Amino acid sequence: MKYFLIILLLVVVAAGGIAAWKFDLFSASGPPNDNGKASHVVRRQTLKMVLTERGTLKAKKSTQIVCEAHGKIAQLIDEGKSVKKGEVLVELDKEETQNRLEQYENQITQLDAELKSATTEELIQVGQNLTDTEKAQLGLEVAQVELRKHTEATVPAKKRELQLGIEEAEIKLTEAKDSLKVAEELFKEEFSTAYDVEQAKLALKRAENNVETAKMNWASYRDYDLPLEKKKKESAVTEAERGLVRAKKRAEAQISAKEARVQQKKVQLSRVQSQIKRTKKQLDKMTIPAPTDGTVLYGDPDNPWNVENIKVGGQVWQNMTLMTLPDPSEMAAVIQVHEADIDKVKLGLPAFITSEMQKDVIFEGEVIKIGTVANAGRRWGGDNVKRFKVELTLKGKDLNLKPGTSTRVEIQIGEVPDVLAIPLQAVFAKEGKHYCYRSNGGKPERVQVEPGRSNESFVEVKSGLEEGDKVLLYDPEIAEQGDEGDSDGEDEAKETSKP
Repeated sequence: MKYFLIILLLVVVAAGGIAAWKFDLFSASGPPNDNGKASHVVRRQTLKMVLTERGTLKAKKSTQIVCEAHGKIAQLIDEGKSVKKGEVLVELDKEETQNRLEQYENQITQLDAELKSATTEELIQVGQNLTDTEKAQLGLEVAQVELRKHTEATVPAKKRELQLGIEEAEIKLTEAKDSLKVAEELFKEEFSTAYDVEQAKLALKRAENNVETAKMNWASYRDYDLPLEKKKKESAVTEAERGLVRAKKRAEAQISAKEARVQQKKVQLSRVQSQIKRTKKQLDKMTIPAPTDGTVLYGDPDNPWNVENIKVGGQVWQNMTLMTLPDPSEMAAVIQVHEADIDKVKLGLPAFITSEMQKDVIFEGEVIKIGTVANAGRRWGGDNVKRFKVELTLKGKDLNLKPGTSTRVEIQIGEVPDVLAIPLQAVFAKEGKHYCYRSNGGKPERVQVEPGRSNESFVEVKSGLEEGDKVLLYDPEIAEQGDEGDSDGEDEAKETSKP
């Protein structure tokens, strides 16, 4: 704080000294004296402490127009124009979105046809599966009947047939034996010839062969044909059972594939329908009407980073604040307070506010909001000082002020009662110490003083002066140098006083 005061005093002196006096200083000390030079009588007074910052006016209540789509601005209402509720503020370029909508609608037509085709194929497959399953079931039933027929009818009949063949062959063998015996007896009695005997013997041998053949046929059937035919019939039943299982599984797989295709087309159709719905909503959002009456202000006054994009052809994105419609009936001022001064600011402190539009009007205000988190400064400009956002309300309504315009805010942060105070112009810093020039009627006397708290005009004097002392509002040493030289010398002296 001391260094700041020193720099401030040097700047005041270097900036011209005498020419910068205020009228209230003269009213406190009287008209200039000491050979026309300005002076001030030291008095005890209440020192008002003021924190002064520059800021921006804004409406306390405003409606933000947030973009719900992305794209380029095709049409844009002029900033500062008064609009009515429902009036179009922004129109985004819809060509790309409309083309995408047409593509989706074409996909709907194609997918609808594909879904119908897939549904028809599913129905056909259901019928084919029923036919194939019934055919396999019939094959199984036929095989089972064939097995039962073989076991219950064919085999017994064949057994009876072969056994009967044996019996018939044995009977014929007996008859052949009897015929041979008769032929031999008749040959002995010469009632037959030897040829008849030979024929009888041949018939006997043929009958014996027939018996052996019949027995061999039965043995072959019993040992070979019967087991083989049984296995064939049983195998046919097993194969028919497997065929039925295969037919059912094949039917399940085929119908699952058809159902999956139908479901796939339904999902694709539903997805495209959802895309159409979203695209239509996006098209609707690309036309942005005014939700209420107001005056158009581009961007967000609190975050004016993307205002340069708000123009015809500018790229905007979802959730971007395009405009603000402020309600100018109630106004507020926003300032950024240095981190070293933020502890001095309290809620409810009074303030005086002036606008660049109405410099001759002072509005009363009050602190209503103090930021809890400091910003990071303006690093791109080399300013790393942290500041806190402070908001003040302006008393009164319909003040005829414009949001976004610059303003000067003086927060009355307190008072220091009953202190010796002198104007800032009366204090000078030399060689690390502070001095005043006390007028005693003769040559001015340089007096070391200890400065204390200060505001924009006065500084407290803790020691070095007493009430009633008269101090000069200029450095007489610099003034004497100026009197001795010409105007160029005076300018040179002023230049040498600058820090």
